[in-house]
Amino acid sequence: MTKKTSERHGEILNEYMSGNSVFHSWAEHNLGKFELTDWSFGQLSMRWDIDDRFIMPDGAMFGGHVSSVADHVMGLLSMSVLEGNEDRFVTSRLEVNFFRPVQKPLALIEARATNTSRTLIHGEADFLTPERKLSARVYATQVRRQANGTDKLLKAT
Repeated sequence: MTKKTSERHGEILNEYMSGNSVFHSWAEHNLGKFELTDWSFGQLSMRWDIDDRFIMPDGAMFGGHVSSVADHVMGLLSMSVLEGNEDRFVTSRLEVNFFRPVQKPLALIEARATNTSRTLIHGEADFLTPERKLSARVYATQVRRQANGTDKLLKAT
């Protein structure tokens, strides 16, 4: 059985890719300039044009800011694997391992879901230099939730 992104979440991701969504506007204002270049069920690619707002005096990106961006990226990835329009999620674990500084002018980001279940979404993302050298690898776990007025955790069926 082929898995398919829900209509709602697919629309959100397509609007993000076109630059016409509240998620994209929020991200650009708070995190930097992003372009979602490609996505499909369980994977996505992004380009992050890094601006001076987020650079420390030594020219590297502050690790906490990279972590905030990582959480945003993993949220977009999680949307790609939600099959029900009512499905939601919340981050329960986020780990960032740095191999070299994230620096201007940009980072390329490749994210993939490594496992999905009824209650959890596991994913990882690589932040790459323009030369495609690994700067950081992110591991995340999202807990699936269902919006039903009280937003309770999904019940196992």
